[in-house]
Amino acid sequence: MATSFTNRTLALAGIFQSAALVHQLATTGNADEEAALNSIDSLFMIDADDVPAVFSGTEGVSLGLKTLASFTGNNKNEANLVMLSYVFSLMHLTHKLLRQPDLLEQLSQLIKGVQRQKDYFNSMQQEPGINQTLVSRFADIYSETISTLQPRIIVKGNPEYLQQENIVNRIRCLLLAGARAAVLWEQLGGGRIQFLFRRKQFAAMAERMLKAMLE
Repeated sequence: MATSFTNRTLALAGIFQSAALVHQLATTGNADEEAALNSIDSLFMIDADDVPAVFSGTEGVSLGLKTLASFTGNNKNEANLVMLSYVFSLMHLTHKLLRQPDLLEQLSQLIKGVQRQKDYFNSMQQEPGINQTLVSRFADIYSETISTLQPRIIVKGNPEYLQQENIVNRIRCLLLAGARAAVLWEQLGGGRIQFLFRRKQFAAMAERMLKAMLE
């Protein structure tokens, strides 16, 4: 039971991490580079051995765990409410996606196609960091699949940043990573109602996992 709850907390942290990164990009034009890379890499972890491996270990969702740990029910500032709306939207859209096998298969095949080209894209990269070609491709996949479901996610932020193609692509890419985490969350038995009623337990587990990382 503990392992099951731990795994669900990790998957939930994956969703929260994507939501936090999207909010950072939309409001500041920048995002935690390491956290973003870990979230994007999770898209390639189709046949991971276990849940931590999806995120390259617990450390891979440290930002998500920190964000989740802050949702004890009392912290209702505007930023948290916006991120929470992204989390619930991703859960809702993923719930719909899992009930449309043709769209789910299309998404799976598109991601596998990018996976086969990953080494080539990386070989063309001139600078270290997130591969913008991969980001652009994943952004297109998001538009072709998740974004066709209703209601579409409306990202709130500074129009100056939301009109820049590279930032919009990164946001869509991270929303796709959030959907991947949401698929895992639902496969592990998670749901929106469960989070609402057990949010303090999930927040407490996230806090314990963060402390364990420091030991």
